[in-house]
Amino acid sequence: MLKSLIFNKVAGPLVRHGATALGGWLAANGYADGAAIEAITGGVVAAGGLLVSFAEKRFNPARWF
Repeated sequence: MLKSLIFNKVAGPLVRHGATALGGWLAANGYADGAAIEAITGGVVAAGGLLVSFAEKRFNPARWF
């Protein structure tokens, strides 16, 4: 239960906010326009989702006992 809470309530939002902050920084410094930021943010969120899913399955304490 605690593992699920950590992954669903902490890791997911951290990935999304990190992607948003990265997109904002790229736009503020003139490295990307709106379409590029949407693509980058979507890619980061998708990759983060894959990593969180892998971590949930890899570090499943129920498998250890």
